[in-house]
Amino acid sequence: MSGVLPASVHDKPVDEMILAGFGVFLIAVHMLLPESLRTVFVFTYGEPSVVTAWTAATLHDSWSHLLSNLTWYGIVIGSTYALLVKQEHRRIFWLATVACVVVGPPVTKLVDYWVLMVQWEVVTGSTTATGFSAVVSAFGGMLYVVLLATVTARFGYSVGVVTAGTLAVASFTGLSITSDIVPETAAIRLLVTSGVLFVIGVSRVDLVQRVRRVWMQNGDVGLRVGIAWVVLVVLVSMLFQIEVQGGRFVNVVAHGTGFMTGMIVTTGVFGWQQNAT
Repeated sequence: MSGVLPASVHDKPVDEMILAGFGVFLIAVHMLLPESLRTVFVFTYGEPSVVTAWTAATLHDSWSHLLSNLTWYGIVIGSTYALLVKQEHRRIFWLATVACVVVGPPVTKLVDYWVLMVQWEVVTGSTTATGFSAVVSAFGGMLYVVLLATVTARFGYSVGVVTAGTLAVASFTGLSITSDIVPETAAIRLLVTSGVLFVIGVSRVDLVQRVRRVWMQNGDVGLRVGIAWVVLVVLVSMLFQIEVQGGRFVNVVAHGTGFMTGMIVTTGVFGWQQNAT
């Protein structure tokens, strides 16, 4: 048994319907769920539970909150699907996706509770948490692992290392430019570092030739890799903005935990799949 489940022309519409259906479900919950039930399903730091950790991920306190999460959900999960299904790794996609949805919410809420309430005491027992962003963050971690695995498999280990390095530098550069709490000097240093890394990469003629050769053979994968790279850079820049508006704050702890959780479970899925084959 090879463990590879290719996505046929019949599978893709089903996959798209399932992925889109989840977005429709979140919209339906926001529109139709009575306020009395929302208070039951919301995660409250003073009364934490595994059940509300999951149910709270389906709740949003405004349309802007919901649409923002849905937009990023579509972009990130679509980029991941495009990479994996192109390589006929449909099973890995669905295993990792389900793992992120199942594991992501309770793990992020557990870390949230311990860091924000127990350690830092920045929230009270009556503080609540809602939103799908922690799961979207987990999908971001999933995309990160999938991107590096794809690049390494197609272009070689050295290109995978370069991709990981440029992702980190570009993401932090974007964050330093868009965030008010990061000094401007940090952005300048990161931009200079990016330039130096680019020059070093271009000077590696053998590396450039290898990438060009693979791109000529399968430019479609190269395009998908480039799109995923840009998506991750912008996503990280958005996930770790520290803002407080109208009593709401961007929970960077949950976002970071979700991202790491997505990386770990996806790496585990890849490892399990390799052992199974």
